[in-house]
Amino acid sequence: MTDKAYIVANEQQEREVLEKLEREGYRWVGNLSKPTSYIPSIESVFCNLKFPLVIFTDSFISWNTLKSVMIKNFDIVFDGRKVEEEKMSDKYVVSQEFMNELKEWKEQSIIEELFVTDTDLDDLPKVVKKWWISSDFSSVIINNRLIAIIRWVNGEDVFEVEKPKKWVVRSKETDDDNDHWYVRLPNNIDGINDVVYYMSSATLFNTKEEAESWANSHQEVIEVEI
Repeated sequence: MTDKAYIVANEQQEREVLEKLEREGYRWVGNLSKPTSYIPSIESVFCNLKFPLVIFTDSFISWNTLKSVMIKNFDIVFDGRKVEEEKMSDKYVVSQEFMNELKEWKEQSIIEELFVTDTDLDDLPKVVKKWWISSDFSSVIINNRLIAIIRWVNGEDVFEVEKPKKWVVRSKETDDDNDHWYVRLPNNIDGINDVVYYMSSATLFNTKEEAESWANSHQEVIEVEI
């Protein structure tokens, strides 16, 4: 039977593969320890070890660097490099403010430079830095978002501006045709609210709180794209 190979591109993939192999009953070759008791990227004696790494399975499990093995001799059952490429191919949805600030930063910081420097990154607008780095993000997410910024600087279309959102007030119940009724505010302050059949005729509120102030117990507030 052909030995299997798992190519892992980061620590998260490495741990997930080792946990999977542990559930399947594998042990490390040589010392027979459980897969998760030894994490190659953390405990290896190799200096400056970098991903991707390859975890092999036959009767036991072993590992090596990608450059030092002939992958074609193994059945590759998982290639984490492709997973990361697929993630990076998806566009990030960002605000219009984000794009405006990012474009201004590029125009001011990288007019004549052929590459992004540490100084350029230090000068990133706050809204961009907040999107890029957060204590809630894993190192993989942070790295991927930095890569997305670099790819955008290189001219790749990696960002998509989110569509503006509004809120409308509609009835909780539907009529016999399964349709809702929507609230339209009067043109004058002393008028009475209209109830309209089509959402396109309803009043669009800028915030959810504003919309809720016009809703009664028989109505609900929903977010809509415009």
